[in-house]
Amino acid sequence: MNAVKGKIHKKIGLWITPNLPENETKLDQKTKDSLFPAEKDYEEALMIKKKGVFLQIFCFFVLILPVTCSQIKQQPFTIVMLPDTQNYSEKLPKYFHDQTKWIAEQEKTLNIAFVTHVGDIVQRGDQVLEEWEVAKEAMSRLDGLVPWGVAIGNHDYDLDGTHRNGEMFKRYFGAKRFQDKTWYGRTSPDGLSSFQTFTGGDQEFLIFHLESDIPDDTIAWVKSVLEDHPGKPTILSTHIYLDDRTQSRDIKPYWQKESGNSAEQVWQKLIRKTPQIFMVLCGHWSLAGGEWFQVSRNDAGQEVFEILADYQQRENGGNGWLRYLQFNPDTNEIRAKTYSPSLGQFETDENSDFVISVNFDERF
Repeated sequence: MNAVKGKIHKKIGLWITPNLPENETKLDQKTKDSLFPAEKDYEEALMIKKKGVFLQIFCFFVLILPVTCSQIKQQPFTIVMLPDTQNYSEKLPKYFHDQTKWIAEQEKTLNIAFVTHVGDIVQRGDQVLEEWEVAKEAMSRLDGLVPWGVAIGNHDYDLDGTHRNGEMFKRYFGAKRFQDKTWYGRTSPDGLSSFQTFTGGDQEFLIFHLESDIPDDTIAWVKSVLEDHPGKPTILSTHIYLDDRTQSRDIKPYWQKESGNSAEQVWQKLIRKTPQIFMVLCGHWSLAGGEWFQVSRNDAGQEVFEILADYQQRENGGNGWLRYLQFNPDTNEIRAKTYSPSLGQFETDENSDFVISVNFDERF
């Protein structure tokens, strides 16, 4: 039987044809049993065929499967980036709440598949409990609506001088917080990094939330997780990576100066060698506008999209600005948009509103 082009459910691929010849309605017993567990279902299919209503109609109205005999359109989906909210948690909680209220309101309209906070949730580490309570209340608004994750920023570590401990972060946003979430994977051995899964279009994705200046033991952990999920499209969300001043990856560790890796080292040790990583999201740097986007090529010659967004230096600690990415598999585009729910405004310059071209079928 001639195959029909397009993505077709594996159990009915043999049955969907524009004109199914009479001599091709007989199947071997194994195939018949897998397609039609009950004999009456098979007989009903043949009856519909004999009446001239071809089996693609049967697929829609008897099996009730959302497929067509031509190309299937995939629904666009959205990932939201929340950058550096430390000023909001410290003294301007309205803007943090404006952001997550807007996400909740737009969840269906934008088909939001995931929300990632790129770090610096609070201002003063483990010193002020009230800041963590603000962050908890704002982020908890997403529970039951969309999967979400948080990367630890340099302001989120305990202020004990080690630059490695994050007990308050783990208390509020560690593994225990997400133990009932099916989309939550697990944390790294030190509990400061994690991974989650989400579905966009018809594709499942991995997203990692990795500690600042990702150290070697965390890189090893990421590799072990990827070995368990071979080929799955992967995003890294980490606090410190691109610098808006140099418009490039950081070349020195910023926070974990002794044990951490610079962004360039992370690229060399992990990202360039791992084809399934296709995107890196970050915050932290905001001294030259707080935005930068670049495309790098990994060792397989594939594009890796690296995106910085951080608005903390702006009025009111950021005025609620956030970044969201609209993935459209049918047009092979990812559109980045920058919006403030507090102001009700979009930012439309070339660093704030841009389109990434990507062949979804080839890359994913």
